[in-house]
Amino acid sequence: MAEEAEKPTVNVKFLFNVCNDIDEIRHFYTDIMGMQEQAFMNDENFGYLSYHCDNFDFMFFRAEEKLPVITEWACQPGWAGGTLETTSWGIMMPFEEFKSVYKRMKTQGVPLFKPEPEWRHDSYWGLSVMDPMGNTIEVGAYVKEKPVSTRWPGKE
Repeated sequence: MAEEAEKPTVNVKFLFNVCNDIDEIRHFYTDIMGMQEQAFMNDENFGYLSYHCDNFDFMFFRAEEKLPVITEWACQPGWAGGTLETTSWGIMMPFEEFKSVYKRMKTQGVPLFKPEPEWRHDSYWGLSVMDPMGNTIEVGAYVKEKPVSTRWPGKE
């Protein structure tokens, strides 16, 4: 029997997003979401922002011309929410950080699909929000054990 050739390991390494205002996107993902920046530049010629997430780079580039901002919620599998079939993503974090992020979202006026987090798929707390370009983002937090009540416990 002939030896099988080793298959290459293929990974998605970069996700490129385009936005109207790189400073506004930076405020959302860095200041409100608490993500750690890898690189940032915003001058008259070029706007760029990058976050390194595990083995994946999540990047934003400033558009040359203004883009339309999405106003509908994206549909995400397993979530009874939006109806727009478009790209969306999920961001997971520790529960304590999630509570802080949720509080910042509420005080900063971030569009929330529901007023408070939900217990989703019987496994994590989730909240669907929109970033400054109208992208639907599921923000979630796994917990070590299922809560006694699936009603949001946070005191805001």
